[in-house]
Amino acid sequence: MKIDAEKFNYIARTVFAPVYPVLAHQIFERTGLTEGVCLDMGSGGGCLGLAIARNSGFKVYLLDESADMCEIATGNIEHLLMKGRVVALCGPMHAIPLENSSIDLVVSRGSIYYWENMAQVLREIWRVLAPGGHVCIGGGFGSEEIMNEIILKMKVIDPDWQPMYHGFDDALFLDAIAAAKISGAEIIKDESGTWVTFQKPLQQLSEG
Repeated sequence: MKIDAEKFNYIARTVFAPVYPVLAHQIFERTGLTEGVCLDMGSGGGCLGLAIARNSGFKVYLLDESADMCEIATGNIEHLLMKGRVVALCGPMHAIPLENSSIDLVVSRGSIYYWENMAQVLREIWRVLAPGGHVCIGGGFGSEEIMNEIILKMKVIDPDWQPMYHGFDDALFLDAIAAAKISGAEIIKDESGTWVTFQKPLQQLSEG
């Protein structure tokens, strides 16, 4: 699907601006992590990953398949003086350009609904996740109040607009989790949104 990168970035940095710091703090509380290496999957202009970096000790990679979005993310990094702490990467979700066991926290907001082969993406997330690392991916606004405010603003821009996760069949998450053989995954549905969460065990059981 072709996305107008400039328009997408403008809306993310204006209409959706209240969402990202709230989600960042909720992720810290949910995972207990505030430092290490974080990967923001399908990051767009990088708003969530940048909020995580600004409010923690994480180094953050922003991964997006769109070269236009990666260029915008680089500009956002420089604008916020986060160069070095935050790095924009251009590459596919199903073949993450990072080393095995190199990431402590994987996050994503909104991108998961566009993943054509969700099971393969989950396998890649598991590959790059370090032992003990956490994953929090899905969609949401942080609170019902923020969601309602954003819906009102987005309806002015597009009267037919609806949040992606409204009406989304959670069975697709469950099927992908099962196909990827991800252990311990949960689907959390609360005021913050709908999220798939799991943690990679510190020690894997030896085979045989």
